[in-house]
This record gives sequence, structure tokens and C-alpha cells, in this order.
Amino acid sequence: MKKIYAKFFDSLEIGDEFPTVIMGVLNLSPESFYKGSVYNDLSQMKNAALEMVNNGANILDLGARSTAPWSRKIKIEEEISRFTPAMEKLCEVMPENVIISVDTQFSQVAQKAYKISKKYDRKIVINDVSCLKTDPMLADFIIENNLPIIIMASKKFPGDLLTIEEIIKEFKFTINNLVQKGYDETKIILDPGIGHWIEEKTHIYDLKIINNLSKLRTLNKPILVAISRKSFIGTTLNKPDPKHRLNGTLSATSIAVFNGAHVVRTHDVNEQLLEIVRMAREIRINY
Repeated sequence: MKKIYAKFFDSLEIGDEFPTVIMGVLNLSPESFYKGSVYNDLSQMKNAALEMVNNGANILDLGARSTAPWSRKIKIEEEISRFTPAMEKLCEVMPENVIISVDTQFSQVAQKAYKISKKYDRKIVINDVSCLKTDPMLADFIIENNLPIIIMASKKFPGDLLTIEEIIKEFKFTINNLVQKGYDETKIILDPGIGHWIEEKTHIYDLKIINNLSKLRTLNKPILVAISRKSFIGTTLNKPDPKHRLNGTLSATSIAVFNGAHVVRTHDVNEQLLEIVRMAREIRINY
């Protein structure tokens, strides 16, 4: 089978023959489901970001709007007002090789992030959980500026696909649309959309998606998993509070990496996570 490879920037190569990329989560939204990931103070966020990078994070995922489906909705203006000072701070203090992921579904936020990144000569990737469905103008902006993108499997609403077969079908549709508009498809990372995004999507679907993750290889794109402390872990292990889901997260992460994940989005960037990810990858590549 063809080796998966992508090179978004000189500082980051992603694929089968490279170490698993670690993406640290920085939430600016008090609505987020895991309060341990929320940073309302710029100094606190800066320190957390530096610690993540020192511990091995290659990408920092900055989000100012909770994407949890039952969280309070905010206006775009509020998202921008939360996001802007944090983006400025990260651009000021992060090492040059660190990539900032902009977790948004809206072109206005992406435009603001891009403007700041140009000011500081920083590299960004857009992370859209709606698979470019929420704001069609976001796709145009990404194409125009040749920005890398993480697209999460979605048909009408974020995370509304239940099976790996549905996920693959929708990814093919979105990728083809981008390519037809002139986008370089080697700049795409795929996120299967694990999580309780819609009522029908019980934890069983998430477990099956992780188990069948290797089927996404047919799309020849790097695979990202965002499973850290999510509800399927809580349901499976009877851990209703996300702060008690670390062990389940580490277990699910190791299996996801063994099954082909190239990027791990996590709230916990530490030695324990890195060793588990490395071990799972070593078993996979030497299987």
C-alpha cells in the first residue's frame, strides 16, 4: 500500500515514516466540556502552551468557541474577541517551528488569524469541525491563501456521520470539491469526527470508528484523532467527569495510533502520552 506523506511546512512532515505529531489543545471558551483545558488568562495560556511545546507538541490548537454540540452558542464577534489577543500572544512567544492550528468554522476568524500570522511570519493551519459546511466562504479563503486544513467528517452538522463508510464517502466528496476549485489536496488532514456530536451517535459508533481507522488509508491523507477525554470514554468506563478519563484516553489513543493515526490532538502533552504514542507506532510499523 502507498505510504502516506504530507509536508505542510519545512518544519513539519507528517506520514507513515515520521513520528506521530502531537497537537496540544488550548481552549479559550469557558463553555468547553473539559474545564481543565480552558485558559481565560493570557499568562496562564502562554505558560501552558510553552509547557506543551517543551513536552513535545508540534502543533497548538487554539479555539475560542466550544464545538461541543450542547454548549452555549456565541456570536462570531465574541469568538474573534476571545481569539485575537491569544493568537497575538502565541505568535509572540512560540518557537518558530511550532505551528498554530486555528480551530474555527468561520472565515472571519480564519481571516483574523491569517492577518496576525502574516504580521509575525508564523505558520498556521485551519481546523474546521464542520468539514467546510458551516461557512462556505471558509473554503474560498483557504484556497485563495493556500492554507493547510484539517477537515472533520461532517455532512450537514459537525460529527453527524456514524460509520467509517459514511465518513469515507463524505471525505471523498469534500476533497473532490476542493480539488475542482484548484486546491492542493496534499495540504489536507482528515479527522473522522469521534465524539457524541449528535444524539444518535452513541459510544459504540466511536469505538467502531477507532477500530476501523485504518480504512481511512484508502484516501491517502494523514489521519488525525481528537479523542482526548471525550464522552465515549466516560460512557465506556463509567467516568462522567472528563477529569477522570485520562486512562481511557491513553488506551484509546494507543489503539488509534496503532490503527494508523498520524496526528493526536490531546489536552495532555506529557511524557506518559508521548511514550504510549511512540510505543503504539513502533508496534504498527514493525508489525
